[in-house]
Amino acid sequence: MSAMDLPPHVSDWIGKPAVVIDHVVRAEAGLWLNFCAAVGDGNPLYWNYAAAFDITGEAIAPPAMLPAWGIDHDWAPGRAGPPLRTLELHFRVKEALDLPNGLVTEVEFAFHEPVRAGQSVRVEQVLREVGPLRQTRLGPGRDWTIDVVYRKPGEALAGVQTLKFLGYRAAA
Repeated sequence: MSAMDLPPHVSDWIGKPAVVIDHVVRAEAGLWLNFCAAVGDGNPLYWNYAAAFDITGEAIAPPAMLPAWGIDHDWAPGRAGPPLRTLELHFRVKEALDLPNGLVTEVEFAFHEPVRAGQSVRVEQVLREVGPLRQTRLGPGRDWTIDVVYRKPGEALAGVQTLKFLGYRAAA
């Protein structure tokens, strides 16, 4: 199977949101301060409301926490099915291509507009590309790239996380 002869449903995922997580978690200072304390980040934009107000108009969440605001809960009232897995689209690609093993080979993050207390994000997982089947040291596999697009209310772009993966079937 080459990149040009992907299963039709995988081809349909390329270039458009295939998985959407819509405004599940609101950014809260208590959550981001726990994160900052854990990693030793003393940036006053996150800790000091007076200083943050002078610079940005109000406190902002650390950009590194952007993915935390877009994770589906394991349980939600009224949910009919199972929760979405983190990076759900990656798992769907692995399953569709019968490549049970996978690893992240590269991560890039572009931050745009900061998330502020009380805001939430809409997360769109977009399959950008799928490479041809090839032999790797781990076994037969393919590379693919997924963009995770984070949008604030009103569609303002908060950031884009680009992840490159290798999916493979372990050599016998």
